[in-house]
Amino acid sequence: MTDQPMRLLAVRVPEAERRRIKSLAASQGMTLQEAVHQAMEAWASKLHAEGALPLPPLPGSQAAVQKPKRRGRTAKRA
Repeated sequence: MTDQPMRLLAVRVPEAERRRIKSLAASQGMTLQEAVHQAMEAWASKLHAEGALPLPPLPGSQAAVQKPKRRGRTAKRA
């Protein structure tokens, strides 16, 4: 992780699901926090590949930065 200040992100999941994810993370030598961070980065990469407008990558992230291409017509503002 980075030296940036950390903030709490709370997600409600069933206890059995939390234990399963924590166990999977441990089997890969990761903490639950690291596994969740990696999952969020993978999700953001998938959205980027599907053409969604991405948020800039986190400082220290390995994500490549590419400028999104405009598609279709642009809407006129009133």
